[in-house]
Amino acid sequence: MNLTPLDIQKMTFPTRLRGVDPLEVERFLELVAETMASQLADLARLEQGNRDLEKRLAEAERKQEATQESLLHAQRLSQDIMVNARREAEILVKEGEVAADTIVSQAIEQANKIEGKISELRAMRRDLQLKFKNTLDLFQHILQAEMHDAENTAVIRTLPRKRKTS
Repeated sequence: MNLTPLDIQKMTFPTRLRGVDPLEVERFLELVAETMASQLADLARLEQGNRDLEKRLAEAERKQEATQESLLHAQRLSQDIMVNARREAEILVKEGEVAADTIVSQAIEQANKIEGKISELRAMRRDLQLKFKNTLDLFQHILQAEMHDAENTAVIRTLPRKRKTS
């Protein structure tokens, strides 16, 4: 049975011979009713405070959960960004290596062509030097032959001079 302060105040007891003092019983019942009313009010206030605190706790738990989800999402994004950055870096390094290999190959090819041209030019220079030497040798033989012929066929003819008569 649930008693209210009003139930206590309205409670009556039958009187008997040598019974209790009705005024004392009424005063005691009023005191019990007031005490109960005060305690019920405190209880109601505490229950309301408890409900408010439970609401605040639930809200705080929702916020904490949302914050944790946000942190986890941010962490996943951060990891994804790091993974993508590493992949892009690896791709850039590979592309750089391929480009470097291509450049080195082209440089080697050009160097080989230049070395071939240099060899050709050296051969041409040797040929020209030999031709020039042969030409000089030929001119020297011709000059020597002409000098030799000139010595052998040299006839000195002198014209008579007129003498001066005095």
